[in-house]
Amino acid sequence: MPSPAPSIAVCADPPTDRALLTAAARLSVDLNLPLIKKPRKTGYDLLLVAATGRLELRVLRGPNRGGHAICADLTKLDTTSNAGRSLRQPIVKAVGWKRRADPPPTIIDATAGFGEDAWLLAALGCPVLAVERHPLIATLLRDALLRAAPDHPNIIARIALINTDARAMLRRLPPRGSKAQPTSDIPDDLRRFWQPNVVYLDPMFPTGRKTAERKPMRVLRTLVGDDDDAGRLLDAALRVATRRVVVKRPAKAAPLNDLKPTTAHGGKAARYDVYAVG
Repeated sequence: MPSPAPSIAVCADPPTDRALLTAAARLSVDLNLPLIKKPRKTGYDLLLVAATGRLELRVLRGPNRGGHAICADLTKLDTTSNAGRSLRQPIVKAVGWKRRADPPPTIIDATAGFGEDAWLLAALGCPVLAVERHPLIATLLRDALLRAAPDHPNIIARIALINTDARAMLRRLPPRGSKAQPTSDIPDDLRRFWQPNVVYLDPMFPTGRKTAERKPMRVLRTLVGDDDDAGRLLDAALRVATRRVVVKRPAKAAPLNDLKPTTAHGGKAARYDVYAVG
C-alpha cells in the first residue's frame, strides 16, 4: 500500500520581507498549497520556503526531518573542466554524441527531477526538453534555472522546462517515421523536440539497494513514489525517439521491463542502457 502523500505548505523566511511574502503568496496560488505566516512550529511535513536568494524545501516531520534544506542547484555541477566537458562521459556516450563536429542530438529528459542530467547535457551543447510531472519539483527546478540564467545564458537557451506527465506528452508526439507536423497549439520553444533524437529516462532506482540515497533523493521519492509506471514510459519513449532511448539504472539492476539493451555504458554505481531505434 503506498504511503500517504506528505502535507505541504508555503511560507516566506524571513516572514517580514515583503518581496518574499509576495513570492510565497504567488507560489501558494500557483501550486494550490496553503500559505502560512511563520516557518516554524507548523503541522506540515514539508515547507516550501521563499528564502533570501532561492526557493528551498524544508523537511519538518518524518525520517528525513532536520538537516540542510533542499534546493535545486545546477551551478555546482562541473561543466567547465576537461572532465566535465568531455564527450567520453558515460551519459554522453549513451546519448550517442561522438564528435563535436556533429550536430548535438535533441533530447527529451522525461524524468527531469532536480535537473542535473539535463543541465550537464545542455552545458555540452544539446538542446534538452526537461519534463517533470511533480509541480513542486518542477518549481524548484525552474527556480534553479532562473538563478543560473544570468551567468549561464547559453546553457539556459538550450533548456526548455515543462511540468506535465511525460507519458501523456510523449503520446502527443508522432511515432518515429511519421510526416506529421506540429499542431498550432504546440508552443514554439517545444517544436524543436517534435521528433526527438533521444528520449532519456532516469526513473527512481529500486528500493532495497545497499547504497544509501542522498537526502534530496529520499525526499524526492516521498513526493513522486517509486515510478511504478516507468515500464510504460519506456514503451512510450521507444515509440517516438528517432535514434535511441537511454535508461539510467543501478549498475547491477536488471534492465527496465527486462528488455535487453542494445548496449550499455557506466561504472560502479549506475549504468546507461541504450536502446537503438530507427
